[in-house]
Amino acid sequence: MRVTTIRLAVLAFVLGLGLAICVAETPAKDTPDQSKPHYGFPTDWSSRQLVLSGNSATAALNAGQKEPRHVYNMVRRMAAVEHRRRHHHRRDEHHAMKVDWAVSLENGFVLPSQYPAKYSFQIASQDCNNDYVLYAVSVLAGKPAQGTVIGINNLYTGGTTPCNGGSPWVAFAYNTVTQAGGQIQTSPVPSTDGTKVAFIESTSTGSYFHVLVLPNPIPAPPLHTGTVLAPQLPTSCAAPTTAGCMTTLQVSTASDSLASPWVDYNTDSAYVGTDDGNLYKISPVFGGATPQLVNDSNWPVTVVTAGTSKVLASPVVDDVANRIFLGDNNGFLYAVDLTSPAHAVSATKTIGWVGHGAGTAIVDPPLVVNDAANAAVDQVFAFTGCSNVIGLGGAVSQIPANFTSSTTYNAVGLGGNNSSSTCTGSNAHMGMVDNAFWNSGSASGHLLACGFASGNFPKMFMFGFDVNHLLTSTNAVTWKIDNTKGEECSPLTEFYDGTTDRVFFGTGNSTVGFIKASSITAGLPQASTCTNGSPTATCVTTPAGLGGTSGVIIDNQVSNGGTNIYFSTVAPGDVNGTNCNVTGGAATPYCAVKLTQSALQ
Repeated sequence: MRVTTIRLAVLAFVLGLGLAICVAETPAKDTPDQSKPHYGFPTDWSSRQLVLSGNSATAALNAGQKEPRHVYNMVRRMAAVEHRRRHHHRRDEHHAMKVDWAVSLENGFVLPSQYPAKYSFQIASQDCNNDYVLYAVSVLAGKPAQGTVIGINNLYTGGTTPCNGGSPWVAFAYNTVTQAGGQIQTSPVPSTDGTKVAFIESTSTGSYFHVLVLPNPIPAPPLHTGTVLAPQLPTSCAAPTTAGCMTTLQVSTASDSLASPWVDYNTDSAYVGTDDGNLYKISPVFGGATPQLVNDSNWPVTVVTAGTSKVLASPVVDDVANRIFLGDNNGFLYAVDLTSPAHAVSATKTIGWVGHGAGTAIVDPPLVVNDAANAAVDQVFAFTGCSNVIGLGGAVSQIPANFTSSTTYNAVGLGGNNSSSTCTGSNAHMGMVDNAFWNSGSASGHLLACGFASGNFPKMFMFGFDVNHLLTSTNAVTWKIDNTKGEECSPLTEFYDGTTDRVFFGTGNSTVGFIKASSITAGLPQASTCTNGSPTATCVTTPAGLGGTSGVIIDNQVSNGGTNIYFSTVAPGDVNGTNCNVTGGAATPYCAVKLTQSALQ
């Protein structure tokens, strides 16, 4: 499914007018206006991996000829700024955090550091029935069959005109298990038009790539295609063309426990890493023909050739560098040539303390950044809980995208167990840049990451850059998140709403769980603590679980001036006293949750 010239021209028109179509008040709609062009776009795990700084619509559109994520990110950020500017008189920011809704996922959940996906049908308005958030869940062993790919619409329950009387709706739910013991352990990826979704089903003896064709149109209340408790079974098809059908392609005889598929929309190809240390290419994906493994003089690529583990993290494609970047459980960062890999990696760098033990792994995909202040070479940032640089403990490592195996790299510490910053045994997850970096790159921007205070408490770090555009710990801002040992943060999510720049994250362990927010517009004030049933402006409680929540996805909310926040709990139980259980289901299920940014400080 290539990005068409017409589609980019439409987006160019939208951006060129400064999002003029977004300035009018556009409440949520019950049905789409089919007379208007479709300007929709997906938001998923991969949306956050590529940063094109400089705040230039022209640059985003040029990059978007090959990589539409650059256009989507620009549109999302510009829409928020423009809407806030037009409605600056709304002062709802000081309300305590409100859980907009929590929907039962029964015994299924999105794993820590993995993400749900959102599809927005229009840039300029919210659509009650066609906008949806999709949860691809892993189900507890031994539990009854249930929905594993679940779509919720009527999302905007707190707007001026609430959807469905203020209640979200499970529009579709499919049981996509095709193999004994099959689980979805990674994040899904929607098509650019929102009609299909790709994901991996993993077993102990194999990985299977699926493309599921979603209902079209998305069902509106009272209609639905399956429920979480009584899901629809997809029909089997060779090519993804008919609503409700699903293709199945075995990728490997190894499982896939970490690596979400990366879809290159421009070439209609997908890249999948598996636990046997290999990177596979699949083509086509969403275009309508049968997905097939590419098996030629270049693919698959044997990535892991050293270390005790062959588990790969998610790949990230950078078409500017013509490379694919990914890490592994040993602590290595790899570069693979995008077009002619010849079955082998192009370069390998040791980022984690290989062989040291827990925490050395690169468990999240790297962040690939085009720095407006140093645009000649893209930069790659990789995160580990136990750095190869002795004395740093956890670290974020910065390396040029054109690195070779002999290239030196820059690393700054994320703390550790004591004053020597030794490793804690916990993982450091992906950080994110702030709005200042999106605007001007390293000239005034920062990178945020969650690491460790002495004693293995979670700690937030905000780093600047030096005159050589290198990440530096000099004048870094930090604060200890709370006093519970052994917590890990979920990957960080940043968003600027036109007034305030904020970072969102989950944190937790076996005894506590939270989702928190902090303003990063001017420094890094600490989020307040909170208790169950007593939310604050910066924190709500979630069921106890490592990481606190799944990864967080966001999108601009037009009708009431906030920003939608979606995630899954990673343990059963209520969110700030809100229980999501339903009649006939589990008493304390896992929950799909929506909050709004307007309540967060």
